[in-house]
Amino acid sequence: MSTPNRRGVLFGAAGAAAGLAIVPAPAFAASQRPGRREPLAAGPGKKWDLDGNAQRFRGNTFVCPVPQDSAFFRAETEAMEIMKRSSLADQYVCLPRQSMHMTVFDAMTQDDISKKQLPAWLADCTDVSEVSQRILARLQKSTLTPMGPITMKVKGFRPFDANFTMDLTPADDATFNTLWTTRRELSALLEIRASNFETYQFHSTIGYRLVKPLASDVPPMERLAARCSALFTGDAATVTMEHPAFDLFDDMLAFPQVWRLPKA
Repeated sequence: MSTPNRRGVLFGAAGAAAGLAIVPAPAFAASQRPGRREPLAAGPGKKWDLDGNAQRFRGNTFVCPVPQDSAFFRAETEAMEIMKRSSLADQYVCLPRQSMHMTVFDAMTQDDISKKQLPAWLADCTDVSEVSQRILARLQKSTLTPMGPITMKVKGFRPFDANFTMDLTPADDATFNTLWTTRRELSALLEIRASNFETYQFHSTIGYRLVKPLASDVPPMERLAARCSALFTGDAATVTMEHPAFDLFDDMLAFPQVWRLPKA
């Protein structure tokens, strides 16, 4: 797939505007504000640089793409446009539309390898490619329970002092059982169990916060949350995700599928 203009996914804002700006202005990057902004999801070894360019951050994961013909997807893209026109735009970077997804189960990243945080059967791996190959081989020999449809409902935006993320919850008992059966089976199969495994919050991230907020950012963050939340009503309040797969990534711009989880 073609790579989007990485600088283009970060939009500037009118620096003097309060709240939500109507007309976008030239970007004023966080890195151009010495001493004012402390990096959050940006910097060396992170997913982004301070100008909102995607940096190489390799790993593998299990995700459901957000269906692009859904009302939920349209609401996400509209929320993204609202963010790009807001006075907070230079503090966030939005994902490309084609990479919108919901994670079912986190696997491994380059950080896990560099910090030696690997299960015993992967402990001798030295790079992400080797880890991914071994995980794929184990998946191909597995007998995971086939998954039914995954229908999620909107729970609400997380506080905007972290990322630009919509929390989701299973819309019915069938989805709850499907997701948690698969999560527990993958955890046992791959011998991977995060510290927040039992309390994991399903979500769909629209963008990442590059720098930590100031107290003056709170009112526009609250207004932005209210305006964006209003988009996720009616048909956009629920979404049936595309079927999940084991995906690889080199950065946050694309999640190519390698092996599809068994389907009921």
